[in-house]
Amino acid sequence: MPSMEARLLSLMALVAYAMAALLALIGRRSGREGVGRWGSIPLAAGISLSLATLVLRIARGHSPTSSGIDAFTLLALLTGAVVMYFKAVDALPGAGLVLLPLAAAWSVLAVALGGAAYRDFTRDVWNVVHVTFAVAAAISFAAAAAGGWLYLRKHKQLRGKDPALFKWPLPPLERLDRFVRHALPAAFALVTATIVAGLAGAFQPEREGYFRNWPTHPKMLMASVTWLLYTFALHAAYAKRFRGRAVAILSIVGFGLLVVVLVASMLIPKT
Repeated sequence: MPSMEARLLSLMALVAYAMAALLALIGRRSGREGVGRWGSIPLAAGISLSLATLVLRIARGHSPTSSGIDAFTLLALLTGAVVMYFKAVDALPGAGLVLLPLAAAWSVLAVALGGAAYRDFTRDVWNVVHVTFAVAAAISFAAAAAGGWLYLRKHKQLRGKDPALFKWPLPPLERLDRFVRHALPAAFALVTATIVAGLAGAFQPEREGYFRNWPTHPKMLMASVTWLLYTFALHAAYAKRFRGRAVAILSIVGFGLLVVVLVASMLIPKT
């Protein structure tokens, strides 16, 4: 079980990410970018607290993907780092409105899965590799979902001639569409690697009987549905008639499904 210090650090990170998200929302609604910039302070604090949690866990013999609390703390850290990177290079303005609440949600899951749902799988190398790929896939799809949300927002503003279009200008639709179409292939490759690593670990000789009825096992069914959905999303991203809003919607729906699969896979019994 994780120590009280680790869970407390995760809780403090949650508060920091939530504060950064609130400042970003206030800045967006008021049209004052200066307010949104203040969010960099709690964002940096959240990243530091997530990092401190992982360092504490590593110092006590756990890898960054050794359990639910570690994996979701790493997700919170990486999501915050992505927001900070977007701010630094002035890419995807407004992405923080999607990613900052997500970083807070990852921290909530880290705290929740550090309690009764705690499961340690550090002794299984394949499981650690499997979760590592899953974390990377979640970050990639989170970025794609943020781009998709911004695309839908920009599209709605243009159609409705929303005055907010001039208060807080979003990137052009072509740029957002290109970003989503570049993020999806990387995310799809990581999802595929996640499934392959999971299967490879499940069928190791020392884990005989892990999937006694593997074709109908909930984890296998969820993984199959997720992979098929992402296959369709990837196809849609490069099919001319599906570009634009359809791809943006698929990126958001697909990411939501991935979150459900991530949480469920850590709670569903192994056998």
